[in-house]
Order: sequence, then structure tokens, then C-alpha cells
Amino acid sequence: MNRGWSAAKNWKLIVRLAAVIAGPALLPTVTSACPACMVGDPKTAGTYLGMTLIMSALPILLACGLGYWLWRRHS
Repeated sequence: MNRGWSAAKNWKLIVRLAAVIAGPALLPTVTSACPACMVGDPKTAGTYLGMTLIMSALPILLACGLGYWLWRRHS
């Protein structure tokens, strides 16, 4: 006899967890971004895009830098 967790037995819990996780995505007022990011001055939109690119590239550059440092240290 299996007394462990089973999906068929706890379907109500699964539905509730899915609603809690997916709920905010269905509410645009909760998940909308700051309206000042892309509205108004084009310079603001350019700065926002530039910082998005920098923040996206930073982890990749850090990982590559660490890999290069380890390669140089151990070769």
C-alpha cells in the first residue's frame, strides 16, 4: 500500500497551487510594468533598453571572465 504523495489523490491541492502560481499572470494590473519606462522621452526608452542589455550581458561576461581566469591560472 502506497501512502506517499499521489497526484490523483491530491488534485485539489495541485489545482490550488496552479491558481496561486498562474494567478498573477492573469491579472494585468498586478503584472504590468512601470508606465514611465517606455512613455515620454525617447531618451528614457533608450536608457531603459541600454540598461536591459547591460544587465543581460553581465552574468555571461562574469562567467566567461571566471572561466578565462581559471584557464590562465591552471595552464
